[in-house]
Amino acid sequence: MNNCCFTGYLAENPITEVVNDVVVAELIIVIYNYRKTKSTGEKSRVPTYLHCEAWHTGAEILERHATKGTKITFNATAKNISKEDDSIVFRINEFDLCHSDFED
Repeated sequence: MNNCCFTGYLAENPITEVVNDVVVAELIIVIYNYRKTKSTGEKSRVPTYLHCEAWHTGAEILERHATKGTKITFNATAKNISKEDDSIVFRINEFDLCHSDFED
């Protein structure tokens, strides 16, 4: 089963375009993992950037209501661009937005 769930922040404003009369939004979402060093016990925050897309009404809602720093929880399916290209794009199926502070 190809089902992914993430919570993160929009790293930039969504970019929308119309493809064959359908609105598509492209987003970069940053999620954070926290690591603790064994020697000092110091915590560090490690960002991971996810390339995502949303279609139809989801794209329209994100275009109107989501901006850089918006917190988003979403379910998505992962796909690669092609057999030769191992880049992963997450297609957002469902999401919730929560406006909160974002630190870059």
